[in-house]
Amino acid sequence: MDLVERFIAMRRRTRDIFTWIAPEFSEAWDARPIPLRHPLRFYEGHLAAFNANLLHAAGLLPRRPEPALSDLFARGIDPESTTQAGALRIDAWPERAWVGDYVAVVDGLMLDAVRSGERPEILLTCVEHEEMHQETLIYLLHRLDPRYKRPPARYAPPEDAPSPARKLCDVPGRRVTLGCPDSAAFGWDNEFPACTVDVPPFRLEAHKVTNGDFLAFLDAGGYADHRWWSDAGWAALEERPGRHPPFWIPRGESGDDGWLLRGLFGLRPLPLGMPVYVSFHEAEAYARWRGLRLPTEAEFHAAAFHSGPPEAGAVDYIVLESAPVGRDDAPVTAEGIVEPVGNGWEWTASVFAGLPGFRPRPYYPGYSADFFDGTHHVVKGGSPVTARPLLRPSFRNWYRDAYSYAYTTFRCAGDLNESA
Repeated sequence: MDLVERFIAMRRRTRDIFTWIAPEFSEAWDARPIPLRHPLRFYEGHLAAFNANLLHAAGLLPRRPEPALSDLFARGIDPESTTQAGALRIDAWPERAWVGDYVAVVDGLMLDAVRSGERPEILLTCVEHEEMHQETLIYLLHRLDPRYKRPPARYAPPEDAPSPARKLCDVPGRRVTLGCPDSAAFGWDNEFPACTVDVPPFRLEAHKVTNGDFLAFLDAGGYADHRWWSDAGWAALEERPGRHPPFWIPRGESGDDGWLLRGLFGLRPLPLGMPVYVSFHEAEAYARWRGLRLPTEAEFHAAAFHSGPPEAGAVDYIVLESAPVGRDDAPVTAEGIVEPVGNGWEWTASVFAGLPGFRPRPYYPGYSADFFDGTHHVVKGGSPVTARPLLRPSFRNWYRDAYSYAYTTFRCAGDLNESA
């Protein structure tokens, strides 16, 4: 697919995602399904504003359309707490009709720029930025009150399967490459420069941790036992409305009557065989409870990418929600690692930081460097709604450690003398 086709397909997908908001509920656009983020209406304007601002800064656009909108929608937020998010609230947003006209103008300008082919690194930055935001939009909509949503015609709730037995696989020591070479056609600043890391032999679980696995941790009092949590993780629990995975809904006040899953378009019984989506703090606590740990970014590469990109599993909108981790068609590596790419980003133990020799890009200096603060960790692998171009081995995603709204799961690692 050339860049023009990719851009057109990308914009079509974004417009389709916005149609999941029922048109009769205009108030839904002012909802903040995740209190740490702007209301939904922000994202409609943000994607256009990002393109307009970047094209203008790169000299591909002589002037910005609607400078007031280009400034208002320029950048989202990543606050540490809901209190800080409240201080970033904007009380008066422009009418959607005005924003819609602005988006249409920017789309036309962007299409002209893509067809020209000038400054491909700028154009690819615009395209991949929106592909990443499509996933953000979906997990935001995941939290929106179901009465405001209408599923697309192709949507079908996924079926569950039994949670597979836990198994640690031996991964031999390997030299791995993080990032990508300077000759790569495109990459984000945190993908450069490439570096090699020698990874000693270790063990990694065959499957991502499932809802059923994590339920055992919860039932054992894992959320009430400080032993398993870092001090930062324990403090983060105080900010949470409930001590359980945020995609779970208790049938009763405490969950004694069982659990429901917050699905994309409604509640359903908790599917025990699907990956659990949790924050870094929760993943780290569970691993400690098991006597294990999270893998490093380099270890993930050694297990997943040592022989090139593995076959992808549930990715690229083939399904809109997670699939059972032990299903028969899930791809498996030579060492027995099931579906390292797809079905949920996997937390690593690596704090998000630049690779040795990192340099920010002059046209987007804050893309990565603004998050080198020690409170974000690297995630790898991709979710069911990660666009396929973002599945390259060098791609490095990250979230704040306490952030528990994204499609982030994990699997445990250990040394060679450790067993499941």
